[in-house]
Amino acid sequence: MNIWDSYRKDKCNLKSEGFSLHFERGIDSKLRDYYISFSKWLRKEYVFPTHINIYLKNCETIKLNSGIRAYGSFKYFEKNTPRIIIPSKVEKKLLNEFSVDELYEQILSSFVHELTHYYQYVSGLEQTNAVSERQANHFRYSIIEKYYDEMK
Repeated sequence: MNIWDSYRKDKCNLKSEGFSLHFERGIDSKLRDYYISFSKWLRKEYVFPTHINIYLKNCETIKLNSGIRAYGSFKYFEKNTPRIIIPSKVEKKLLNEFSVDELYEQILSSFVHELTHYYQYVSGLEQTNAVSERQANHFRYSIIEKYYDEMK
């Protein structure tokens, strides 16, 4: 099942409630521009049937409730707006292996990964955590590639 295709504007007749980006101070301006450009494209291409808040933190990783450090988090609530948290600071140790643009792409791919969890949630999918993670990882780069292809 291609969960993202289910929410393409040309295939979905649900009303879009959209999403809001919340930038923490100190996020690199070039990465901020990437987020804004990518978000404009997402809003043009896809329906977001339940409004979601997206918090972009000026840190390399975030701490989950389990204590594990992660590159993103999706949380949903019965009565509140769901939210995504994405750490948006380049890990200095990775600059030896990757360019800044490649690292920004990895950060955006975490954004897509968590948005896939959002679509799983709004679709009411009942699947194991392992299946949900595999599905989110599958779309992580395919949506980014689609964006780059359309921006050429």
